[in-house]
Amino acid sequence: MDSGDLLQPANGAAGDTNVWREDYRIRSYEVDCRNRLSILSMFSYMQEAASRHAAALGVSIHQLLADNYTWLLSRLKIKIAASPGWNDQIRINTWPSGTQQLFALRDFKMTGADNQFIAAAISAWLVIDLQKRRPMRIAPFAERLRPIEDSHILTERLDKLPALSDPVHEKSFVVRYSDIDINQHVNNVKLVEWIIEGLPAAMLNSAAPSELEINFLAEAFHEDQILATCSPLDPDSTIFHHRLTRQQDGRELARAITKWRKVD
Repeated sequence: MDSGDLLQPANGAAGDTNVWREDYRIRSYEVDCRNRLSILSMFSYMQEAASRHAAALGVSIHQLLADNYTWLLSRLKIKIAASPGWNDQIRINTWPSGTQQLFALRDFKMTGADNQFIAAAISAWLVIDLQKRRPMRIAPFAERLRPIEDSHILTERLDKLPALSDPVHEKSFVVRYSDIDINQHVNNVKLVEWIIEGLPAAMLNSAAPSELEINFLAEAFHEDQILATCSPLDPDSTIFHHRLTRQQDGRELARAITKWRKVD
């Protein structure tokens, strides 16, 4: 897929001093069984780069925790055009790109060693008061991020996704201790993993992800029982609607839309 099908220019963001750049070499455990960088690893690389940039700006998760606040990723959309493999070099560019209601927005661009376009993403983050478990006004925190306003790499807004009404496929998981992160709840990469794992095996064996949009709606904790459900949205089963729920109380934890391209 040509990158022109995915991207709009970042309005000069690449030349701005508040663009953070991180270089990585893909390790063997970050690729899938076809030697493609997994979408989970892409997700992790982007969050690592975002965390390091936030630390450089004085608003890292550790700095917020000292005041009893934390960052929570609420929404994310990623579009993928290429699949680098083990030992390939990649670069992440990321920059704060403004606000939307209670959200601080952050964009990402992933390229290869030859500047080949690999993926682009936009994300929406909340600052949570850990005592009240409620979102804070984002303006005081966003100002410290020094956003590059209107510099989005994707044109779409990050709005709330619709609920899944008629699931076709389902799979169950139990939260392990190793799934818990520094915020004492399930790491959001694990939620993405369960969404992907909830797809039928035949589809996973014949396709590669081209797009994922996800809303994180509620927290999950150690030993929670998670049900991943999904349903195809098109006759060719290349677009799926997903939901994660906690089985004990039926609480919806996440909803997502994934798109896939057929591979040999």
